[in-house]
Amino acid sequence: MTVFFRVDVAASVFAILAGSYHLSVFAGWIGSVPVGALDLFWRLGWSVAAVVVLTVLFAIGVAAFERDGPARDEREVQLEFRATRNMGMVYAFGLITLLWNAFRLADPMQLAHAVIAILVLAELVRLGSLAVYLRRAI
Repeated sequence: MTVFFRVDVAASVFAILAGSYHLSVFAGWIGSVPVGALDLFWRLGWSVAAVVVLTVLFAIGVAAFERDGPARDEREVQLEFRATRNMGMVYAFGLITLLWNAFRLADPMQLAHAVIAILVLAELVRLGSLAVYLRRAI
């Protein structure tokens, strides 16, 4: 696997962890639930900043160890394309479902966390697709 591929997978894992944290806070499993939109936006902003910083640090570390790593080839591009296609389908169906049920949700905070759940589910499908396609040796 190339450096780009490893960093891409790590960024997905970091995003899944950040989204899972927000969903578990909203469920009341850990921490305190955001009291309003401003509190949620600050928490999301810090999470996005943490994901970006962790991804950059991971990229620097991997690039330092893999100086003479392999170049991207057509197979890796095809794997990422197919996995991203599957992720796009989850986004599409998730947002259609969200729009269908948008007025049934009692609270705007539920709507915001439903979007976070769609993002986490889409990243999980993408990582799962990458794993399946790598094992199938497409």
